[in-house]
Amino acid sequence: RLWYGLVVNSTYTWSKALDDGDSLNQTTAGNAPGLISNPYNIKADWGLATYDVRNLAVISAVYELPFGKGKAFAGNLDGFANNVVGGWSVNSIVLLQSGFPFTPQLSYNPSNDGDTRNPVRPFVNPNFTGSIVTGNPNQWFNPNAFLQPPPNSGFFGNLGRNTLIGPGLATWDFSAIKDTHLKENLSLQFRAEIFNLLNRANFNTPNLIVFTPTGVNGTAGAISSTATTSRQVQFALKLLW
Repeated sequence: RLWYGLVVNSTYTWSKALDDGDSLNQTTAGNAPGLISNPYNIKADWGLATYDVRNLAVISAVYELPFGKGKAFAGNLDGFANNVVGGWSVNSIVLLQSGFPFTPQLSYNPSNDGDTRNPVRPFVNPNFTGSIVTGNPNQWFNPNAFLQPPPNSGFFGNLGRNTLIGPGLATWDFSAIKDTHLKENLSLQFRAEIFNLLNRANFNTPNLIVFTPTGVNGTAGAISSTATTSRQVQFALKLLW
C-alpha cells in the first residue's frame, strides 16, 4: 500500500541448480554443450545447470510526487496551474543478476567416439596459477588455464562442466508519468521512459571455443555481443476514458 505516495517492492532469490545435462532438444546451449561429454562416465558431466543463476534481486518503486491539489506542496492550486504542477509520479525498476555458468569447449572431438557435435572439454592445466576468469570482455577467461587434447588421441578432457561463471547483469529502468484530468471520464497521460538508465554494457556469454586442432583459438573468451540494449528513451501520450 502507498505510504505518503510511495510503494516499494523488493525480491531476492538465491538458488543453485545441478544436473548432468539439461538440453531438451539435444542442441548446444549458448553457454555449454547440450550433450554429455563421455557416454562411459556420465558422472563427469555433473555440475551447474546451464540455467543456474545464483543470485537474483529486483527492486521496484512508485512515488507520487507531493505537488498539486491536496498534496503537501502547492496543495491550494487549482485549474490550469494544478494541471501543470500536479499529477506527476516516478517509477523505477532495478534488476541485479549473477552470470550464467559456461563450459570452455573444443572445436573438434579428440575422443574418437564418433560424436561430431564436439562435446569434449579440454584438460585443466595443473601448472596454471591465478584467476581463470579475467572479467575482461576481450578475453573473459585465460586459455592458459587449459591444456589441449591432441586430435584423434582418444582422450576426454578432465575440465568439469559449467565450472566458470559468465558476466552478470544489472539494469535500471526509470519512468516519469504525468496524469492530467481533462473532464469527468477523460484524462491525458504523458510518459517518459528510460530503459537501461545508466547505459551499462551487460555482456553475453564469451566465445567458448578455447582450442582448435591447430592450437589456441585466437578469439577464445572474447565477448562480441550484449544481453541488453544500450540506453533507450521513449515518450508516449495516452488518452484514457
